[in-house]
Amino acid sequence: MLSQLKNLRIETDGRYATEQELAFLKAYLGSVRQRMSTYEKVRDAEEVIMDQVEENLTSIDPQIFQKGTEDCSEICRRDRKNTLRHSAAAMLFNDVDRLREGLLIWQGTIVRAIQSEEASSLTWQEMPKVMEDHLSSEESELMEPSLQLTRTLLM
Repeated sequence: MLSQLKNLRIETDGRYATEQELAFLKAYLGSVRQRMSTYEKVRDAEEVIMDQVEENLTSIDPQIFQKGTEDCSEICRRDRKNTLRHSAAAMLFNDVDRLREGLLIWQGTIVRAIQSEEASSLTWQEMPKVMEDHLSSEESELMEPSLQLTRTLLM
């Protein structure tokens, strides 16, 4: 939404916005309470979500966080948290463009550089499943675009 507001400001410079141009704002305002509730649930359950995802991943591959002899589980957890926080913020503001342009391009570069595509792919495959345990179906629908974009860009 922030990107859309910025574009609206530029496109309507010196004139009033049309009803059509304001439609996205009306839709967003209608969903803001649900978005805030979803954001708060994700925020409050972050540690439990991280634990569940990690448990799921290690049950799939017990060595998933190993790079040779090094245990990278704490680094991966930190990165998962950071990415989930940005995904939740993108959902809150209905602005996946900022997610795509900022964090995910940077994070994707790191994932490829350290050759952890498999772990990343599995993480963002499991994340929506775990999120469903903590969110209503409506809240899961709100998070889905951010989580799907994350999965796509980090594979």
